[in-house]
Amino acid sequence: MAEAREEQILTVRPQALLRTLQRPRILLLLLAAWAILGALTEIFSDSFLLELKREADGVLAGRALGGEAIALATLYLWAARDPGSYRFVLWVALVEQAAAITLDFYHWGADDVGLESIILPIAVAAGFLFLLVPNLVQPREAGEPSPLSGQASQQP
Repeated sequence: MAEAREEQILTVRPQALLRTLQRPRILLLLLAAWAILGALTEIFSDSFLLELKREADGVLAGRALGGEAIALATLYLWAARDPGSYRFVLWVALVEQAAAITLDFYHWGADDVGLESIILPIAVAAGFLFLLVPNLVQPREAGEPSPLSGQASQQP
């Protein structure tokens, strides 16, 4: 009996963690933290987070380190206040993560960055996609509470 209870606890905990991470407010806060880390990477561009062997050059080089992650972090934090009212922000996050994966592979293929520089960003972006997709594509039954707003969904 005790063994069955222990086995049940071990199988429930990962599912509970996954459900917690998929909660829109938690997910938006995690996205904001990741965006803040991205902004810090741009600010401290000559550290272990990002090594520029030489200065960035070209007419739009400043745009590459322009701090766009600050705007995303602000958007995610704002939406985390009331995720049900800002569902579109989850779509923005989906596009951001898909673009990050695509562009990481592109820059790796163009020999702009090494494989060791894209493994963690791709893994994190893929993890976010894994958490985002159920929030965006899961069908809702009429009257079923929406995990985004805590209210019953309304279908015409």
